[in-house]
This record gives sequence, structure tokens and C-alpha cells, in this order.
Amino acid sequence: MALSKVKGIKISGVASVLPFHKEDNMQLSNLDLNQKEELIKHTGIRFRHVVKKKDQSIKILFEKAINKLLETLGWDKGSIDILLIVSQTVQSPIPSLACQIHGEMDFSSNVLAYDINSGCSGFVYGLHTASQLLSSLDQENKRAILCCGDISSHLTEESDMAVKPIFSDAVSAIGLEYDGNSESYFNLETFGKGQKAISLESNGTDNWMRMDGIDVFNYAVKYVPNNIKMLLNKYSNEEKTPKMYVLHQANLLINKSIMKAIGAEESKVPNTLYDYGNTASASIPITFSLNWDSKKSGWVLFSGFGVGFSVASALVKIEGIKIAEPQFINL
Repeated sequence: MALSKVKGIKISGVASVLPFHKEDNMQLSNLDLNQKEELIKHTGIRFRHVVKKKDQSIKILFEKAINKLLETLGWDKGSIDILLIVSQTVQSPIPSLACQIHGEMDFSSNVLAYDINSGCSGFVYGLHTASQLLSSLDQENKRAILCCGDISSHLTEESDMAVKPIFSDAVSAIGLEYDGNSESYFNLETFGKGQKAISLESNGTDNWMRMDGIDVFNYAVKYVPNNIKMLLNKYSNEEKTPKMYVLHQANLLINKSIMKAIGAEESKVPNTLYDYGNTASASIPITFSLNWDSKKSGWVLFSGFGVGFSVASALVKIEGIKIAEPQFINL
């Protein structure tokens, strides 16, 4: 286990961007009515937001999310010290998407910028990385922007009913700053034997994401509850009891099994699957932002899990956060 503590990091804001176009799992042509109803019942997913343009770069979504975040927080680009991009659907790995966005948005040359290749656990892994980097900077005022998300539909084969009805396209930008007082806690784990549960398959022309739903379920219910329990047993107390448990939005069956295993009250575990589907590493910030009252403060448990097989949970104090309404754009 990789339990760790980071001092002085505050989540100051969240802004998310999704494509306006929405697809309905009740309209899937490859399934009959009973199959579609059963799919929605077990996954919890009715609608998915999808980028229609197959050559569309994810860069425009991240740039719009960053601009909305800066506007929401009233931050100047010149105040940013770190820019991290967590994604597995960048169009070109060279140069990094972080460097492309850095150049096009005219950030300062003093900004540390790079990509992190991570999937559904990527928000928590990215939060840990950004927090460690911020706390290490030798200056008083420190700010970071963490971006998470994918255009998963670009890796989805139309006929694959194990993948197509599940994944949705979205990105989030999260503003972090150093406040010198708070502490955040993490438990990061990797179970590489499960690497084939979700993987990429190439036929020489196209790359398609493949998923073994049974393997994903088995790995999730075996490892995620233990990961969360280890974190809470180590760091949680009466003062640090989570007011909300934000799980990666994998599917309803998996998340209900995790919720039951950790003994979390249903009212404390928000669910956005029906309207948003599985938005990969953006699912946690999107679900959090749609369900957290920004006027309140308290401890929140974030837990991401998926491709790798990777599991990551965080216990974070939220206060004074500014949350933008999700933006929907035509792509």
C-alpha cells in the first residue's frame, strides 16, 4: 500500500466541459428492448455525452475548461505554477498535450507542465502528484491546474456492447493552491495483473478499447473497498469523517457493491451515471461538482479505479470552493 500525507493543499475550484451531443442507450440498435432495459438497470447509464467529430482533439475541451476555471476563481494565468493533464486520448504524444496547451494559452515560462497517462483513477493520482509538486515549490504563493478527462468515444467500436453503452466524453479542470494549514491523505495502489481487464486492441488501422466486464467487477469489488478502508483506518477520526463519498462512476452495480462493502450511507454517495455515463478520470470532479454545496465545508472521500488495474483514494478537506456549472459545447 502507498499511504501518504500531503500538507497545505486546497482544492479551490472545479470547472467541467462536455460535448452537447447526447446519445440514449434506449436507442441502441444492436440490442432488443429487454436487453436495453436490463443494461440501464444494471449499469445505471441511460445517456452519454459524445463528441461527434472523429478528428476532434481533446485540447479544445481542456482549454475551455481551463478558461472557465480561471474565470470562476478570478485567477490570472500568470499566477499558475503547475499545469498537469491527465488523459489517455491525446491525439499526439509529442509534444505533450500540456506543452501544447501551455503554448496556445500563453502561460508563463515558469510553469511546470506535463502529461500523465492514466484512466479512471487519474483524478486522484493527478491530485496527489499536483499536491506533492505544489508543496515542494520554494515560494509563498503557489497555484496549480489539474486537468482530467478523455474522449472515450474515439476508442469505442460501434458494435461493442461491452464498451459503447458505458463510456462518455468529458473533461474537468481543477484549481489547487497552497494554504499552509490543511492536510490531505492518499492511498494509491496498482494491481498490474489486472491490466487486461481494460485494454487497447489494434487491427492495424484502428485502435479500440476492450473491456472484460466480469474482470472489472471482480477487481473493483475485491480491491477498492480495502483501499478505502485502509485510508480511513489510518487517517479518519471523528473530526475527519467524510460528509460525502465520491466514487468513480464505473457502473451502478460496481458502485453499489463498493458502497455496501465500506458501509457508506446511500445519501452520502452521489450518482451521476444516468445522465452522464462513465466519464473516465473526469467522473469524480463532475460528480462532486454536481452534488457538493459550495457554501459548506467538510471532509470528502474520493476514490478512482479502473484501467491498469489501478486504485486510488483520497481524503480531502473542502472549504471555500468555487464550482462552475458544467459547460456543454457543440463538437
